[in-house]
Amino acid sequence: MSIFIITIVLISTFIHALWNFLIKKSNHPYEYIQLLAIFSGLIAVPFSIYFIFVEDLTYTGIFLSFLSGFIHIFYFYFLGKAYQTGQLSYVYPISRGTSVALVPIIGTLLLNDQIGIYSIFGILIVFFGIFFLSINDLLSINKKNIKNVLIPLLIGATITIYTIVDSIAVTLINPIIMFSISSFFGGLFSIILFDRRINHFGIIIKKNILFILIISSMSAIGYPMILYAYKYSLVSLVAPLREVSTVYAAILGILFLNETYSKTKILGISLIVIGAILIT
Repeated sequence: MSIFIITIVLISTFIHALWNFLIKKSNHPYEYIQLLAIFSGLIAVPFSIYFIFVEDLTYTGIFLSFLSGFIHIFYFYFLGKAYQTGQLSYVYPISRGTSVALVPIIGTLLLNDQIGIYSIFGILIVFFGIFFLSINDLLSINKKNIKNVLIPLLIGATITIYTIVDSIAVTLINPIIMFSISSFFGGLFSIILFDRRINHFGIIIKKNILFILIISSMSAIGYPMILYAYKYSLVSLVAPLREVSTVYAAILGILFLNETYSKTKILGISLIVIGAILIT
């Protein structure tokens, strides 16, 4: 993996962790997730129009972009629900851990990604590091709250599927165009199909438009960087490296949300960093 790819992935993961952090501490996390998707897609439209005229489009690439958007309908909905119900302690380790485990397996089998032995060990170390970050919360799962695991697993499944779809799509269509279609389509229909409180979202937009534009701009910058990384590198390596965002998220939580830090959390952060080094 080139230094350039590593750099844009690490920058993107910080941006991703930052907008997640801002939404996490907000008063309307569920609504902001959906609106971020819509507005970030709209922000990318002018750039998409430019690339439509200067690059070739393929019907398969367009189809995969809408397919990614369809998957994102469920991703944005489940992620918004996780924020709304306060299941964040379960969401990150389970959802991100699931995708870290599944994407390299699918990438190797379906996309013929060739992964070196050091990268394999790095992926495994990142996987365990994510769980150590929230080991205390995971150990608190019992019969009464086992249902809380369902949403994170569903998020993990959607992350895995859209990651594979996106990695194929960007080889057939410009990543900015693909992002614009997928994000806007996913956010809009998440509201239309599952929520339907159109007036409620309109009020949220009017009262918080600046905040929405800030987090949406972050998303419109951050995820296309990952899509370009998928285009020029192996998704089986880029996807696990993205989980450095969990380190950023943990540090931001400790510094600004007064979240406690423990030996296991420090161990988790250390393992993710070591794993990321091995992956690269």
